[in-house]
Amino acid sequence: MQTSEGPVLWEQTQGCPQGSCSGPAFWNIVADEILLVQWPQGVHLQAFADDFAFIVTDNTREGLRKLSKLALDKFKDRADKNKLHVSMEKSSYVLFSKLVREPTIKWGNQSNSRKNHLKYLGFRIDHKLSWLPHVIEQGRRDMDQYQHLCRIAGKT
Repeated sequence: MQTSEGPVLWEQTQGCPQGSCSGPAFWNIVADEILLVQWPQGVHLQAFADDFAFIVTDNTREGLRKLSKLALDKFKDRADKNKLHVSMEKSSYVLFSKLVREPTIKWGNQSNSRKNHLKYLGFRIDHKLSWLPHVIEQGRRDMDQYQHLCRIAGKT
């Protein structure tokens, strides 16, 4: 980069600078490689920007565990190969099932947390596939905005 004091060099050792022109192209190359993997029957990978979601279907707890492990291990291999970090704090799963006991889902050796609802692409999805958590959250946000506008506008 050229500055008033002369050229400045910055060695990029990981990822792409936020807002860079080439960032989306690099991401597409990495994401396309992951999306083109042949997933087993019962596993579907959905992606939007840098958010990935697996949909895993099976009739048994053990089947869900095995398919999830296979899918996550393949995903982890590709992520590790491309030096991508997956945030386990932001990773969780929802079980849409009437199974009495849930499967143990792991990322490598670390257990993934089960939630009753999660947020994906701005929508809250719960384990009963109802819209209630999403509507409650939207109502809370709308009320916060309304109250903020009332404070700004004053009594008149």
